[in-house]
Amino acid sequence: MAQVKGVLILGLIKFVKKGLKESMPKIMPMLSADTKKYMEEHISPASWYPYKILPELLRVVDKIMGSGDLSFCIEQGRLSAQRDLSTIFSSVLDSSSPEVLIRRAMTVWSSYYDVGKAEMNILSGSEISMIIRDFPEIDMAHVKSTQGWIEQLLMMTKFEEVKSGIIKCQCTGDPLTELRFTFKPRTAN
Repeated sequence: MAQVKGVLILGLIKFVKKGLKESMPKIMPMLSADTKKYMEEHISPASWYPYKILPELLRVVDKIMGSGDLSFCIEQGRLSAQRDLSTIFSSVLDSSSPEVLIRRAMTVWSSYYDVGKAEMNILSGSEISMIIRDFPEIDMAHVKSTQGWIEQLLMMTKFEEVKSGIIKCQCTGDPLTELRFTFKPRTAN
């Protein structure tokens, strides 16, 4: 069974409490009994928890704070990246080279998940591909959150006009998950 670090669950809870404090009481009744049990206990940032908690929380947050179509998961991913890249992973941003930036960003994956392998490939000077392999339990809400995280990573560095899309997903039967990102170097003001 796939596992996720508690820091991701706590980050999502903090996001809800900061953005719309009154949403937490609405979220709890919508969760499964298993997830509620974990939510009612102390969640440690450094401990591992069942992966299914993360996409379930993302989906419920999307219903409460978004429109229920998972588009809010992308926004949540962007805000999560802004938090992560401004604090614990700030060293990732120290490069203007897309190749170095991407390599550093991929080290974050194993800090959060105990399954799957994430890799980034430069397709051209303005397009990259993120491939996630060996993660058959991956959920579309999580994929969209990851999409937002990488978009924000690019926007926080030397790139603008970032666009992205999900090309393939293990959650729909594909052998791997692939996201693509296009961008332009930021122009000087």
